[in-house]
Amino acid sequence: MRLLTYTGIITLLVTLNACAPRPGTPEAALKKKQEAIEVQEKKVDKTVSSIPKWCLNPPLSDLALSACGSGESSNMNMARNRAILAAKRLLADTIDSEISSRMEDFLKSTGTGTNEAVKQASEIVTKNTTIEAKLTGYKQLKTEAVSMNGKFQFYVLLEYPVGQANQALLNQIKKDEILSTQKNADKAMEELEAEIEKRRKNKN
Repeated sequence: MRLLTYTGIITLLVTLNACAPRPGTPEAALKKKQEAIEVQEKKVDKTVSSIPKWCLNPPLSDLALSACGSGESSNMNMARNRAILAAKRLLADTIDSEISSRMEDFLKSTGTGTNEAVKQASEIVTKNTTIEAKLTGYKQLKTEAVSMNGKFQFYVLLEYPVGQANQALLNQIKKDEILSTQKNADKAMEELEAEIEKRRKNKN
């Protein structure tokens, strides 16, 4: 009985060795590649499962813009800094879109969107406003750190008030001689001020 058992084990090992690709062959290289893919997939699954729900679905609001960023490092502070930088980059794109949209509304209200001088002035004002907005006004809403594969994975949720971006744009428009002196500019600025005040009241 014992002899039969040993014989069975030896037969199984011989079969497995026969099925395994020989080292150096294309089949062996393919198997190694597949194993590496499986390891990577498991790592990705673990990373995704660790992401906070508030990071996967940042809050939507008419009062504020938000973005989530993540950063990885063996150093906690470095992971945090990378996460904040990633969130700021995402938020900067959203702020840029918001300011550009408001400037388009302003030009439509004044009816001077096709005027070349006005167009150039609006581009400069939009750029200056975007730079100003990106430098200040960020607020950290949530943070979370996870230890993974010997490193820190840091998540941060940033918020930027929409009213603050619009206020920065209004201030830049008022300082620009070309935009602020256009026909219907006063009316357009009043509309923007009303929008800012509306958002401010809703936030309070």
